[in-house]
Amino acid sequence: MKTLILKTEGLSAYGLQTFDVHRRANHFPTRSAVIGLLAAALGITRKEQDRLFELSENVQVAVQVNNAGEKIMDYHTVQNFRSPQGKIQKGVKPTYREYWCDSEHTFAITASEQLIKQLTCAVKAPQFTLFQGRKSCPLTRPLFEAVITQTNPSTALKEHGENGQIFSDIKGENHVATLQVRDKLTSIFRKYAMRTVFVSGQTTKNDQEVINELT
Repeated sequence: MKTLILKTEGLSAYGLQTFDVHRRANHFPTRSAVIGLLAAALGITRKEQDRLFELSENVQVAVQVNNAGEKIMDYHTVQNFRSPQGKIQKGVKPTYREYWCDSEHTFAITASEQLIKQLTCAVKAPQFTLFQGRKSCPLTRPLFEAVITQTNPSTALKEHGENGQIFSDIKGENHVATLQVRDKLTSIFRKYAMRTVFVSGQTTKNDQEVINELT
C-alpha cells in the first residue's frame, strides 16, 4: 500500500448535500469532494457512477485543515433548481453560498501501489479542470506533493509534517473525536451514505473540546 499526498490553497467551498437556500461550506473537505477531484483528474465523468463508486471503494482518505481561512458569503439566483425530492423545479430561487477564503488543506489517499501510480500521473496531468469544491474555486498551486509508503492516511499526514486537525476514514494517533457525515459515495447516482470520520489533533484533547471547535 502507498499513500499519495496532495495539497491545495486558496478559495474553497466543500459543501455537504443540501437543497436549502443557504448552501453552507463544510469546515473540512468532504470525502465525496476528494473522490470528485481524483475522478476529474482521471477523466471520469459524473455519469460514470460505476467507475466513481469503484474508485471510492478502493481508496482510504484523510484530510488535514492546515488553515481554515476566513468564511465569506456570495448571493446567487438559480433557475430550474432541484427539489429535495430530486425533481427539477421551474422558476427562480435565491441562494446564499459560503466559501472559505485563503484556506489550506493537505490530503492523503491510501490505495494499492498500482492505483497510486495511476492517480499520481493523473493529478500531474489532469484530464478535466480541477476545483476546490465549486467551479469558482480553481487550484492555485500544483496538487501533487509526495508519495510515501504508509497504510494509514492519517498517519501519513502526520509524517508529512503539516499542522492542523485531521479527518480520516481510519483512526489515527491523538484521536480526539468521532463524527458522522453523509458524504460517502454509493452505487446510486447522487445518493450518499453516512460514514464515520475519525478526528485527530496535534495534541490530545477531550472530545467535547474538539466538538466545540467544530460547531
